[in-house]
Amino acid sequence: MARVATHCPHPMTTALRLALLLVFTSAAGIASVPAATADARALEAEIRQLDASRVAALLKNDLKALEQLFAENMVYVHSAGKIDTKKPYLASLAAGSLTYLSIRYDPAPGVVVSGRETAVVTGRAAIEFKTKAGQLNQRVLTTTTVYARGADGWKVVSYQATPVVP
Repeated sequence: MARVATHCPHPMTTALRLALLLVFTSAAGIASVPAATADARALEAEIRQLDASRVAALLKNDLKALEQLFAENMVYVHSAGKIDTKKPYLASLAAGSLTYLSIRYDPAPGVVVSGRETAVVTGRAAIEFKTKAGQLNQRVLTTTTVYARGADGWKVVSYQATPVVP
């Protein structure tokens, strides 16, 4: 019976080739990680700035800025459970039914960016406001603001405030 000679590389040679392949493919992956991380950080910073603008507009009762910032289909859930959409909420602000005096997050709100079109901001906020009747109210709330990016930029699509119970 004739023996067929086959070339079988030394096991160490195969392991070395595999290790080199992993190093080179991993290096290519590592090179793209900082870019992805930098993009994520830039998006997070953009959302933080956007949310700070939302808070500033609420404190100034800047209805034009809020009109631009809120999506047409926004759902706004107040801390007492009342649900508003964009137009009724802006109308209540315009009528002076609700005037924000201060909004302070402590600690700074968390931002989660999901993909390139959705971001969620959550935090614990001390909010002081007065009603149309002049009644002063202070609340500590856990808030969630959802932003979505469309053709016309980032918009608030949902906001919910939940009272923190001591």
